[in-house]
Amino acid sequence: MCEGELLYRVGLTPNDVIGKEVYDFYPEDIAKTKTHFFEKAWAGEFLQYETFLNGVYYLTTIRPMFEQGKVVELIATSINISDKKIQEEEIRQREIMYRSVVTNMTEAILILDNNRKITILNDNVEKLTGLKSGLLDEATAAKFGITFFTEDGSMLEYSDWPGVVTIKTGKPVLNVIASIRLNGKQRWFRLNSNPLNITGEMTALVSFFEITTEKEQEMELRESYAFQKTLLDNLESGVVATDHQGKITLINKKIHRMLGLEKEIDFYIGNYAKQFYKLWKEKTNTTRIEFESLPIKDREKITKEIETGNGHTFQTSYIPFNMQDKFSGNIFQFIDITERKKMETALTTAKEEAERANMAKSDFLAKMSHELRTPLNGVLGFAQLLEMDASLTEEQADFIQEIISGGRHLLHLIDDVLDLSRIDSGKFKLKLDIIDFNSVLNECIKSFHPLAMSKNITLRKKMDECSKVFVQADPIRLKQVIFNLLTNAIKYNRTDGEVSVSMQTLSDKLVVHITDTGIGIPHEEFENIFQPFHRIDGTGEQGAGIGLSLVKQLTGLMGGNVGVSSVVGKGSDFWFELNIKPQGDFDTERAPVKNTKSELTNSAHKQILYIEDNESNILLLDRVLASDPSFSLIVGRSGREGLKIASEQKTDIILLDLNLPDMNGDEVFDSLKNNKKIAGVPIIALSANAMPYDIKKTTQKGFTDYVTKPIDINKLLNLLKKLHS
Repeated sequence: MCEGELLYRVGLTPNDVIGKEVYDFYPEDIAKTKTHFFEKAWAGEFLQYETFLNGVYYLTTIRPMFEQGKVVELIATSINISDKKIQEEEIRQREIMYRSVVTNMTEAILILDNNRKITILNDNVEKLTGLKSGLLDEATAAKFGITFFTEDGSMLEYSDWPGVVTIKTGKPVLNVIASIRLNGKQRWFRLNSNPLNITGEMTALVSFFEITTEKEQEMELRESYAFQKTLLDNLESGVVATDHQGKITLINKKIHRMLGLEKEIDFYIGNYAKQFYKLWKEKTNTTRIEFESLPIKDREKITKEIETGNGHTFQTSYIPFNMQDKFSGNIFQFIDITERKKMETALTTAKEEAERANMAKSDFLAKMSHELRTPLNGVLGFAQLLEMDASLTEEQADFIQEIISGGRHLLHLIDDVLDLSRIDSGKFKLKLDIIDFNSVLNECIKSFHPLAMSKNITLRKKMDECSKVFVQADPIRLKQVIFNLLTNAIKYNRTDGEVSVSMQTLSDKLVVHITDTGIGIPHEEFENIFQPFHRIDGTGEQGAGIGLSLVKQLTGLMGGNVGVSSVVGKGSDFWFELNIKPQGDFDTERAPVKNTKSELTNSAHKQILYIEDNESNILLLDRVLASDPSFSLIVGRSGREGLKIASEQKTDIILLDLNLPDMNGDEVFDSLKNNKKIAGVPIIALSANAMPYDIKKTTQKGFTDYVTKPIDINKLLNLLKKLHS
């Protein structure tokens, strides 16, 4: 017999089964299995087995029926268990999936029960923490070298472990940051512990998520921040940083002190930087670094000075802060330059005062030069006229020479003082050229023979291989250097002494030695004698202490140097050096001085107009020209009188004094130039103003020439001869 709904569910009917072999209606594998179970049942066993056929799970139970101890019949019943099997499969697949997830999770997961026993749920537990399934207490952890630490570095007690706390309280413990030190290596984790009830027993499901890399990076950032903060706090400049909204993100200690802020630094973090604007002076308050009005893309570093209300001055720099080409915030740097500004102000004031004093000194020297040259013009002028008188006795001629010598000495002293003043003020100008040194030297030595003979001093020149040497120098100033050194060599020499001039070339330098047999100079005075107005006591000679200072200044300006060696009682050796230059085209021979007077007397008559208010100067020029019938002199004793004469009388040459009582020289000159009646007439400036600036200004204005007082009669007559011809 075979009947029931299940029979039809598996696709069979009673006719397919009754009276048939199992191989007739079952597939071979199922038939074979069933035959095996049937054999066991006929052997007397009670069996249950599952079969899957045509999409249906069913459970079969076989009961053997006994008679007299023998199995006489088998009764089999089958029930459909397809739904149950599907649920079991789903559970099994879910369990496989869960186990796979747990096994492959990056976290380490374990279960801690109330008996301190752990059950690890994936391999990461042992791999990351070194923990194994089994008992976990303080002794076990110590045995495996496992120690827990809190985030601040202190040891985490066993009773405070998250899993232990969860078991005690039944509450989750989440996001605990702790580290495990295993065999000397420290790893950081984020721990979570959740209560888990297993068969009525409280356990804790504990997960370990490793954050070692993040923690190390965080610690590095903290260390970097601490280092940078320490660095910023120890800077000499104040620093304020804001975000893109202008809220303060950083203030260092220096700016906190500089601004005199009352609250602690943390108070200002997160506030707007605009609160500091009230600290600036009103006149700078409107600028506010001026960056706020600029578009973000146009912002660049700006530096300016800002004054505070309490009298401080800051040099303030604004620097835009960008990240990945995106504006992120602002950085302000403040440097307290209050003392520097005070010093700059003091220096500016001192400089202005020095410049005023220097100008006052220059004006004073110029005026003194003018005032001294004016009477010297009469003294030296008339002395030169007397010198020309052939009827003078020898004694009278000597007297005249003393007057001329003293006057010229005073004139040279005035010129030296003016030169020093111009050098100190930076207004001294050189006209450097390449010149034949020996030509200049010979001219200087020739001029000193009379002075040397007066003291019976031998003046020698040693040329050796330096007979043709060209140097770079200003010829006038080079003469001034040689004149001053030769003057001292003769002045401080003994009677019947000797002065020798020698030269030698060293590489590209010409070194000139001027040696004397005089009183000598103490070694401690070698540097002092080149200082302005310094005098050595006990020399017995008069002087101003200007000459050697001027020598040092002039040689330095010409690219050279000067020095001295000396032995007291035996003499001194002064030397100076100049740069040697290649030979150029030079006229080394000078035209002989001609007798001006004789040449002028044979020329046509010329009328000279002299516009001058000083009677002594008028008388001098009248006497100079009186001996030569080629010239006649007419005088205008004021600017207006001179202009009137120029308009009414024939005039061939005009000599114009620049300091007149009614008009200045420039005004008279302009009026003369505008007078068509005297167009083309030479106009010569004749003045006691000897400053280079005055001479340059006058000649640039259009004067034919400039003659300084005291006049050199021969030079003036040569000039008149040139204009006459």
